[in-house]
Amino acid sequence: MSPATSLTEQNRAIVEAMFEAANKGDIDGVFSLLSEDVTIIEPLFMPFGKAYHGKDEFLGLAQVLPNYLDISSITVHYTIADGDRVAACVGITDVTTGELTEFIEQFTIKDGKIVENRVFYHNAGTLVDKPKVV
Repeated sequence: MSPATSLTEQNRAIVEAMFEAANKGDIDGVFSLLSEDVTIIEPLFMPFGKAYHGKDEFLGLAQVLPNYLDISSITVHYTIADGDRVAACVGITDVTTGELTEFIEQFTIKDGKIVENRVFYHNAGTLVDKPKVV
């Protein structure tokens, strides 16, 4: 990124790079963009719904998600960025139905690292009918 790039565009690039690394299965690439104390907030109605704190808990979530979603094929439809906030409209295939599960991920970025990721589901497909795992 050039020095002339705005903070908003720098933060958008961080989120886009995180999704690119995730699609490649590059966990080190994903981790390089997260703060040590990152918080991921999944809605409580999801089988894996809770707040995850730190990279170790994030890794635990990443190991559970493939039971529900095909995380090897994340589609980012678009991103919206404003200062330290970036929202991504995302689709991931439900492994049970093969249908697209769509949601918004809201990221907060501080000092070039993702410090929070809050997930808002539009349609959660069969996921809401699954037993809780956390």
